[in-house]
Amino acid sequence: MDSGRVEYKALVRRVEEMENSGKRQDTEEYQTGVTKLIEEVLRVKQVVYDRLSLFSDNEEIEDVSTSSIPFLSIDYYLGRLVLMKQYVGVESSEDPVMKYRWKIEFLNKAVQIWMQFLVTLQGYGVSDEFLSKVLDRVESSQGPLLEELFPQPSSSEDLTGAQMKRQAKIDIYQQNKLLEQKIGQLKVEMRGHEVEHNDRSVDEEVLRKLYLAQLKQLSFKCFNELEGILMEIELLKNFSKAAPIQEPSKDKEEKLLPFEYTDKLETLNKPLLSKNGRVLRNFTLLDKKDRLKESVFGYGQYGPTMSVEEFLEQEFESGRVLQDNKEPEEVVDEDNHEWQDKETYKAREWDAFKEANLRGSGNTMNRG
Repeated sequence: MDSGRVEYKALVRRVEEMENSGKRQDTEEYQTGVTKLIEEVLRVKQVVYDRLSLFSDNEEIEDVSTSSIPFLSIDYYLGRLVLMKQYVGVESSEDPVMKYRWKIEFLNKAVQIWMQFLVTLQGYGVSDEFLSKVLDRVESSQGPLLEELFPQPSSSEDLTGAQMKRQAKIDIYQQNKLLEQKIGQLKVEMRGHEVEHNDRSVDEEVLRKLYLAQLKQLSFKCFNELEGILMEIELLKNFSKAAPIQEPSKDKEEKLLPFEYTDKLETLNKPLLSKNGRVLRNFTLLDKKDRLKESVFGYGQYGPTMSVEEFLEQEFESGRVLQDNKEPEEVVDEDNHEWQDKETYKAREWDAFKEANLRGSGNTMNRG
C-alpha cells in the first residue's frame, strides 16, 4: 500500500504540474496530455475501489486505515482534469458554438465529479459543517444551482440575501485560514517526530490528522470554485444562444455534432437526496455492482465498478476524448424531404441574418 500511495502522490504532482504549466490549453498536445492523465487517474480509482475495495458504504472514517485516506481525494483531482478539457477539433475554429457547448459539457461533468467528492466526505463526516448544509440544500441530481450555494432569506421580499452571502464567504475564508495554520502545525509536528526519533518513522495519529485536514482543505477549494464554474456555464449558454447560425458548408455534408449525447449516456436519474433529505453517498459495496450499472450517469458516474476500458469506450462514443479529430460522417438521404426542408430553412435564416447584420457593423464604438 505504501508503494501505491507513493505512486498516487506522484500522479497528483503531475496533475498539478499540468495545470500550472502555463501552456496553452487549446492545443492538441495539451489536451492529449490531459486525456492520458484522466485515464491514469481512472485506473487508480478502479484499483482502489474495485480491486482493493478500500472503501465501502457501511463504514465510518475511523474504519478507514491511515494509508488509505489520501485516496479519498481521487475525485477532486479527476474533476480538476476534466475542468482542463477543451474541444480542439478543426470544426471548433469554424464554429465557436460547438466549442462553447463542448466546454459546457466538460464543466457540468467536473461539477458532478466534485459533488461526488463533497458527498463522499460528508458521508464520512470529514466535510465542514457549512459545506454539509450546502449539500443538504441541493435538490436536483443535475447539480447545484447558484442560489443553493449560499444561505437564502426565507422570503423573496427580504433583501438581506447579499449580506448573508457575503458573511458566508467571510466565514469560509476564516475557516480556510485556520485550516492552513493547522496543516502547517501538523507538518511541523511530523518533522519534529522524525528528528526526535532520528529515523523516517511517523506518528500515525499526527499523519492521520494531517490527511483529514488536507481533504477538508480540498473541499474548500472545490466550493470556492463552484460558484465561478456555474457562472461560466450560464455565460457560455448565453453565448451559444446569441451566436449566429453558421452557414452550411458547401463542400461537405453536415455532420452529427459530437456534443449531441444520447439519453442513455446523459440522463441523470440517480437521486441525490434520500427520502429523509440526506445527501446519498454513491460509493457502494461490490455486491451492488449490477445495480450500479443500471443507474445512469448520476453523481459518481465514473464509479468504482466501471473499468477504464468501459469509461473510455463511453468517452469515445460521446466524442469527449480526442481521437485525431476524425469524426464519422453522417449518411444523408437526399430524398429525405424533412432533411431538405431543414437545410433550406437554415440557409434562409442565415441569409436573413447577413442582411440584418452587415459585415463590419458590429462593435463600432470600440474600433482599433
